[in-house]
Amino acid sequence: MNLGRLVRRQALSHPVRAFLTVGAVAVAIFLLCFLRSIVTSLDAAVTESSGRRIITASAVSLFQALPASYNEAIGAIDGVDTVSRFTWFGGVYKDPENFFAQFGTDPELLLAQYPEIVLPEEQKQAWFEDKRGAIVGIGIANKFGWEVGQTVPLKGTIYPQTGGKAWEFTIRGIYRSTRANVDEMTLYFHWPYLDESLESGDAMGPRGTSVYLIRLEDGWEGEPVAQAIDEYYAGGPQRTRTQPEAAFQADFVNMMGNLPTFLGMIGGAVLIAIFFGVVNTMTIAARERYRATGILKSLGFSNQVPLRLFLMESTMLVLGGGAIGMFLAWLSQPAMKAMFGAFIPVYHVAQDTYLAAIVTCVAVGILGGLIPGVRAARLQPVEALRRGV
Repeated sequence: MNLGRLVRRQALSHPVRAFLTVGAVAVAIFLLCFLRSIVTSLDAAVTESSGRRIITASAVSLFQALPASYNEAIGAIDGVDTVSRFTWFGGVYKDPENFFAQFGTDPELLLAQYPEIVLPEEQKQAWFEDKRGAIVGIGIANKFGWEVGQTVPLKGTIYPQTGGKAWEFTIRGIYRSTRANVDEMTLYFHWPYLDESLESGDAMGPRGTSVYLIRLEDGWEGEPVAQAIDEYYAGGPQRTRTQPEAAFQADFVNMMGNLPTFLGMIGGAVLIAIFFGVVNTMTIAARERYRATGILKSLGFSNQVPLRLFLMESTMLVLGGGAIGMFLAWLSQPAMKAMFGAFIPVYHVAQDTYLAAIVTCVAVGILGGLIPGVRAARLQPVEALRRGV
């Protein structure tokens, strides 16, 4: 007996019900992949951070600027290879809703410290040579349709220009990132350009820099170097807090609150809902097939046959819906990056997420068909035929 062929015929005997079940599973699996990908994307920004980089910020607040004079002193501490300045700009492009990160930094040092940032050599040199030049990630460039050579106006909020004019940066390069700890939704420009504008009075805002990015020399661990920096400035003028890059990234994730737990609760609710939906579908199908079950048993088929039929049908429907849901999750990655790029710039659906979705589908399919299948297996032929009348 070809059970597979019989399972397909039974599943398609009610096409509308089968379509709705597959569709509901597809939506549920898509949501599970999306919710889990938010958590894994945020975690990747932490876990893929380099152990050779540490970050020095103010011990008072991340929004408290550090003096520019710290740059030279930090660079002289044992174990420090290079130090670059990193200042949050907070400009507005056309509309406040167009939020994305902008940082003033030291171009040559930034690219040396972060080999994850990849762009053509000619674009690197063009950026180095243009004081008003900037590089942008491929994600933000695609979102706004920016191209190399285009001028981008940014209205200063933290650093407004005198007269209310907009800052203008010329895009000299579009970079890609090879690791999740560096996103593709950021604009980087020359920190000296910002500092000179503040010095000349062409702009207003806090002097100094938000944080210092430090790359360690070979053979040095981050903890002793971080401790030496913080001890050096323990008496001021501005106390510091130095952390590994991973810990610094984790602080940003923690600002969102207990997000993994919240998303896990939503995902659990979706999973429970779809489980009961599949159980309900298969229970209705079992009731409609009492007579068919009785005939099979009267012909001498064992109790395992109805059980296997329901398990196979349930699993087939759930796996079909799951495959559609996973395909939609994979297909939607560019759209999700564009939609949530300002907050989750490294959003992606990991292979572990697809594996978890497949395991979930198999589990729901088996459990969903097990309850009606066991009941059908326990029915006596006479009772099954009587109920089917």
